[in-house]
Amino acid sequence: MQKYYANNESISQTKLENSIEITAEQYNSAMKAKLNGQVVEVVNAELVIKEPYVKVTAYLKSDCTKQKEFDDYTLVTDDYTLDAPKTRFDEWIDSVWVTNLQNQYQAQVQQVTDKRAYLYLDVDRLRAEAKSVLEIEGDEAKAEEYRLQANALYLKIRDENPWPVNPETL
Repeated sequence: MQKYYANNESISQTKLENSIEITAEQYNSAMKAKLNGQVVEVVNAELVIKEPYVKVTAYLKSDCTKQKEFDDYTLVTDDYTLDAPKTRFDEWIDSVWVTNLQNQYQAQVQQVTDKRAYLYLDVDRLRAEAKSVLEIEGDEAKAEEYRLQANALYLKIRDENPWPVNPETL
């Protein structure tokens, strides 16, 4: 009578190292499972067929901006969660992501500051042009036109890039 064997690495019709003996039915089920991508393991001297591993992305609880791929959700370690954070300012508190509004606000302020500073370079160029036209050409009307353009651009930049609302004032 044919005998069948299994260990955590393979199933076989010949004796394997660290293997258990399995029935013909278990052997056939295990072969089919492996062909379907399922995991076949020996656990506590029993043949176990598990669902196929499905890769998942998990997020580090101590830093929501760091994520890691795991081969299956069952392999996710305690310092990671499958729950995706809503923002990059989230902190893991009492088993849920909570957005740190103050950190989010500070980042938004910095973003507006940087954008305004970049856009204000055009304002500075117009003002410098106005001074140069007045100083070199003596054309007050043309210099005033540049100055007014600079002022209008300044106001436009300010209006289109408002400061965020401080969450402490809400």
